[in-house]
Amino acid sequence: MSIHNSSLSNAERNTSPYQAKNSIATQSTIILMTGSTGFIGKEVVKQLGDSEAQLLLLVRSESKARKALKAYGVTDFSRTTFIQGDLSAPGLGLTKADRERALQANVIIHAGGTMDVTLEPKVAEQIFMNGAREIAKLAEEIQRTHDLRHFIHIVGFMSPYGRTNSPSISSANNDVGHKLNRQKSLISKYFHSESAYEHMKFEADRYIRQHAEQHLYTLSVVNPSTVVGPYPTGATEQTGGIGMLIQAMRRGRMPVIPGGFLHWLPLVSNDVVAQTIVFLTQDSKPSGGTYPLLSRKVDSPDMNDLIRLLAAELDVSAPWWSVPLPLIHAAMKAGGTRISGIPPESISFITKQDFEVEQTEQLFRRMGQRMPDISQLLPYVTADLDYRFSYSSQDNLSSGWTRTRKGNLAVLVHEGQGEPWVIIHGLMSSADDMLPLGNALWCMTGNPVWLVDLAGFGRSPVHRNRAKGMAFKGQVEAVQSVLDEAHGPVRLVGHSVGAAIAAVAMQESERHHIQLAMLQPVWEAPRGGAQRLISRFPRRMLQGMLLRMTPHWLAGLLKRADVSDIDPTLFDDYARRASSGLKSPRIAGANADLLRWIQSHPDHKISQTSVEAQRTFMIWGINDQDYTRPANIHSSVQRVEVPYGHQFPVFYAEETASLLVNWQMESRTSLN
Repeated sequence: MSIHNSSLSNAERNTSPYQAKNSIATQSTIILMTGSTGFIGKEVVKQLGDSEAQLLLLVRSESKARKALKAYGVTDFSRTTFIQGDLSAPGLGLTKADRERALQANVIIHAGGTMDVTLEPKVAEQIFMNGAREIAKLAEEIQRTHDLRHFIHIVGFMSPYGRTNSPSISSANNDVGHKLNRQKSLISKYFHSESAYEHMKFEADRYIRQHAEQHLYTLSVVNPSTVVGPYPTGATEQTGGIGMLIQAMRRGRMPVIPGGFLHWLPLVSNDVVAQTIVFLTQDSKPSGGTYPLLSRKVDSPDMNDLIRLLAAELDVSAPWWSVPLPLIHAAMKAGGTRISGIPPESISFITKQDFEVEQTEQLFRRMGQRMPDISQLLPYVTADLDYRFSYSSQDNLSSGWTRTRKGNLAVLVHEGQGEPWVIIHGLMSSADDMLPLGNALWCMTGNPVWLVDLAGFGRSPVHRNRAKGMAFKGQVEAVQSVLDEAHGPVRLVGHSVGAAIAAVAMQESERHHIQLAMLQPVWEAPRGGAQRLISRFPRRMLQGMLLRMTPHWLAGLLKRADVSDIDPTLFDDYARRASSGLKSPRIAGANADLLRWIQSHPDHKISQTSVEAQRTFMIWGINDQDYTRPANIHSSVQRVEVPYGHQFPVFYAEETASLLVNWQMESRTSLN
């Protein structure tokens, strides 16, 4: 039976520096895959888009699978067939026709199963053990009829099998649940919690290893450590694992360091996991093996270092004392989970083991690479997870927008033709709030649009220059790192304090093809007595006040500062989102730094030369009751006034975009 092809195309994606170098031919490769909509699986499907392999994806719902994969950036399904089934169902729930399609495969990737460390034992056994038995039956039949070239099984890195002195895989395949207790003492040597999720994954590992040995097909077991998002963004949609530590720390519920300096949390990005799996599918004569995907312990941060790094990124105080894991686990089982907000199983991935990585290192040499240093990605992973926890619902990006990284900052990009619009948001805001303005500019001009998250805002990590009085300078340096990636003319747009940052970044870049638009620029102390008083508070006190700012309080401040005739629900919606962001100590701290900069330097001046001023445009909302127009604006700066308040670029995006486009056209005319 021939494979039925669906139709759709593959989205452009960021090139990872970890891209494997592999030229093994993939002709006549037919891959049956489970788990294609998981955090690892989606990246595997994305990377397989560059190959000639035919994909048979076992999914519970084709429409949901398509939607999930498209949202991840996969749009070419021309070599893909969706097979409807369920790992927990007898015979995988396959129809006769779909089973015949599945039997055409010569490579199997088994990555299926729910990622939930709190699964009940019966549910975990149904998902993992039934799935293992049923996929093994298919492997056996394929091997018998036309040879199975390669079975690739994805199992957690804490699995005790495939190591020196590992537990035996020779026990019978039947009645696994009754034999679990006998294996438990051996498994506990490697794994200290009682997670049914992990135990059943291990039993599935043992079962498939034994089955492969009996039926003589090549098996490779890939053992990812705790998985985080890919290079360059670190976008980690799977919020378990390290996300649970981050959630506890940002809530102030991590008073101690789990384990201490002898323990560590191995980490790997999902694109590296996917590259490993894709490389294995392309091996025409695989030898099989066990491949833990993690760095050597000696090259990785211990728990003391990791917790302090996370604390610095989250802008919270780091705990000083370490506590043995068994004590933490016992305390959490006794009710500590209600305090910390994380389940006891969440610390199961923290270990003091060294892992046997020699086989992995040999494989990576064949791939032409080394295991990358995950520490360079951790700040972006931390900021991304913190952002996800800060906002209760994640808005789906409208068509054409992608999340990426420019320089040291997270950026939303809409591709286009010509010089980019680079837009810097203001206080209590992020790149997402500028999406209406970005959409309007792109629709009117077709130029690329970059919406930048300032350091510590949105999904951008905090900057390293946070010494007293250096917060503004650190933001300028971060924006300059973004401008360094735009090699031609740039339209740089800044709102509020973002306009001040943009103005200095333009000056210090010394690039003559940057034109600047300042929207309600702020670099002088506010008129409002309350805001002036608050901005003078010590940093930690101000950060704490912002953390406790309610939507109602924030909406009241916004309404009092804007006397224009505006729909009050716009303030309420904006305040709800801003208040959600301020629940993050990282975001609250970044806002506190800039508020203090505005207030603490009443004598600072951002001046421009006449040449710079001729390349500058300012829009000022005359109904702003908090800030006055900076007095030292150069006379050569083109100016427009609008009958709105401070947040007009957010609330009146279309009108703001029209003014910017008119400026763009006039400046082009003057240059000609």
